[in-house]
Amino acid sequence: MEVDYENLLKDYLVEARELLDMAEESILELEKNYQPEQINTLFRVIHTIKGNSAIFDFPLITGLAHSFESLLNQFRKREIKPADKEISLFLDCIDALKEMNERKESVSDSQVSELMSRINESLKTEDEKSEEKEKPRFGLFTPPKKNKPLILPSSTEGTSFKNGKILIPKSYITKAKHGCFSLFLVKFREKDQEDKNYSRAIEKFSDLGIVLDHGDFEGKNGTHSSLSENRTHYLILMYSKDKESFMKLSPVSLLSVSTIFRPQLNESPSVSQSISDRSSRPTSEPESNPSKSKEVSAEYYLKIPLQLLDHMINLAGETIIVRNQLLQKIESYDDPSLLSIVRNLSQLITSSQESVMRTRLQKLESLYKRIPRLIHDLEKTTGKEVELFLEGGEVELDKSIIDSISDPIMHMIRNSVDHGVESPNERVSAGKPRKGKIHLSASLRGGNVILKVEDDGRGLNIDSIKNKAIERGLITREEAQRKSPEELSEFIFSPGFSTAHAVSSTSGRGVGMDVVKMNFQKAGGTVSVSSKQGIGTSVIASLPQTLSIINCQMVKTSGMLFAIPQQNISELILLDRRSVSYLEKKMVYQLRGHLLPLINTGEILGLSSDLSADRNDKYIVVVHTEKHKFGMLIEEIENPEEIVVKPLSKDLAKINLYTGAAILGDGNVALILDISGISKFLKLHTNVKEELRSKTIREITEREHYLLFSVNKQMFGLDSRSVIRIEQVDPKYFERFIDSEVVQYRGEVIELCRLDSYFNLKDENKDTERTMILIQTSLGKKGILVQEIHNVVGEIGSFTKNEDRSSGVIGSGIVAGQTVIVIDPIVVLKKIGKDQIRQEIISG
Repeated sequence: MEVDYENLLKDYLVEARELLDMAEESILELEKNYQPEQINTLFRVIHTIKGNSAIFDFPLITGLAHSFESLLNQFRKREIKPADKEISLFLDCIDALKEMNERKESVSDSQVSELMSRINESLKTEDEKSEEKEKPRFGLFTPPKKNKPLILPSSTEGTSFKNGKILIPKSYITKAKHGCFSLFLVKFREKDQEDKNYSRAIEKFSDLGIVLDHGDFEGKNGTHSSLSENRTHYLILMYSKDKESFMKLSPVSLLSVSTIFRPQLNESPSVSQSISDRSSRPTSEPESNPSKSKEVSAEYYLKIPLQLLDHMINLAGETIIVRNQLLQKIESYDDPSLLSIVRNLSQLITSSQESVMRTRLQKLESLYKRIPRLIHDLEKTTGKEVELFLEGGEVELDKSIIDSISDPIMHMIRNSVDHGVESPNERVSAGKPRKGKIHLSASLRGGNVILKVEDDGRGLNIDSIKNKAIERGLITREEAQRKSPEELSEFIFSPGFSTAHAVSSTSGRGVGMDVVKMNFQKAGGTVSVSSKQGIGTSVIASLPQTLSIINCQMVKTSGMLFAIPQQNISELILLDRRSVSYLEKKMVYQLRGHLLPLINTGEILGLSSDLSADRNDKYIVVVHTEKHKFGMLIEEIENPEEIVVKPLSKDLAKINLYTGAAILGDGNVALILDISGISKFLKLHTNVKEELRSKTIREITEREHYLLFSVNKQMFGLDSRSVIRIEQVDPKYFERFIDSEVVQYRGEVIELCRLDSYFNLKDENKDTERTMILIQTSLGKKGILVQEIHNVVGEIGSFTKNEDRSSGVIGSGIVAGQTVIVIDPIVVLKKIGKDQIRQEIISG
């Protein structure tokens, strides 16, 4: 059976990259906290790379890995901690192996010879150093000094002798079996050879196959350079063909050839056998149960091209659009059986779409793995001491987003070390710990991922930033005096902006933070900075978990439908025209004691020429960007939607007011508004300076907003971030399922919960149409039935927290003269479920 070499090679490169990343982590951990087992783990990883690379005939990789392995073996035997010099050598070896693997050995010998020299120097004793002064040349074999025996590499787990017989390690047979090679024990005598050079003899065999071991029957493996002594020699060889073919092509006169292992006709090297099995266990021991291992690899690890995943996601998006169209059409048919089938189909499509979307999600651990090495290198180049804290590696992001933000994250870390963290002496003088701290965290909030890079360094020098901005003509001195520190700090995101006094190898060129911001915005996110001089700096970024499907609030203005990303919405309020006024010929809205800039959305989008509050406008959508907050006048608030994002045409993409488009269930197209682009178009100034001065970016990001609603004249509030959707439902569609009240909604069966029974409120309108607030819980989606939705507010007056929250009541406050009970919907829903079960037991 013919071996698929190309596919096998691709998998080797992927597995080698993973193994080298694992090795790098082990080295960095070794530097911090030495344990002998870490050296053993590192040794096994490098040994696996050496064996795998030999199969694919990469002599440079095999040679460097072998020398690296020999150096590690020295530390294994002595059980001593490598010094900083050796740690640096280990990391340089990993870098070289990574480069050679990525470039498939398209590197010159000179790029690796320096590493080989350093390894050889570490391996030598002091006596050897004094005897040999010439610099060795790179290769699998170190050239011999005159009259000095040549030392040839042999496996660190090589052959041994017992009662005159050669004992072959089981790992050699495993390697041959994995690679579908024949394994031979070859014997030859020096007196039969014309060429007496032992090195050349071994090299000739290496041209035919893979030499795993070699030596003579006195057990002195490779300790001579010629065949001048009367000895019988042997070598262990992996060969791709049969014994007869090898004997015909043998470069020397043979004494005998014994077959140790011969592959069967039905054996061929599969991905799981030759690469994945070894990479998952980088050790020289054979499988205890090979057949079981094959099953696990085949079932759980299947590599799929990204292009195919992208195509599947696009198809899933199109299917969702068609499904929404079908659901709208089917509502007009009075056929319960057909409706039931369509709802079941809808549920299957939703499940399929969610599963397909998850195939693109990747844990941030893949990005985090690169950061300890970066910190290590920066400590060496800057002389600073840094302690790194990583949190949220389990948070998942779309792979394309991770790829686009990985370099910006590295740049932010580099800036924190270079510009933020002070030198050890400076920190001690300032009363800080000698080691600086850098904290990278990730958390999932409302479908968005919040990334934070925080340091406890010197903070931003606002005066220096202000002077540089004036010097570059970005603002005038008068404008600079009017700007808050938060607004001035935004200039670090300007192209070419740098306050560094000198250009270093890490920074100072003014290239970086503008690219950081641009990359985050391209990924559909935002980035902002907050700093206190002498205390530290915090850079916060918000990103959608996936670019394909986002949560949007649908709104209507000037008769057209638009989508606003929910991550940009602070609250929705009913327009009170008495609160509209004009300041410097611009509309503002008095909202809870603050002036909110107000824009006519239709006029900004070119749909209306009236700059005032149009008489058709009924609502205000309060939106926010990194630093700005303003209100958008709209006519109608439609349902929130999970929409499939479609790219814009080239002409529309040039307009910075839109980020994309969506095809709705009724076939109409809605443009997605770019809130950051609109704020830049309006050249808004920060309207909440007092709030920004008193609150950090973290407080603004994490501030709660409450959805207010009524049940039997009692007003309740809950955290709006826990709400998936708000829907009108008709009681005639309510059903009983076991002990619960349920409703079929978009192909799903939603359990309904009534707060009136839980809070002992008399339900006087049980049969009237209800509003359902859809909540996501650990047990699935659940609906809370309410009678009226009032508003979304940012704060509740006279708020009193409840010490005992076991009932699900967080606290209470006052809004518009009414008492509001603030609940934790997750706790309340769990309690209602338990009460229903308890009630069933009592009635039974």
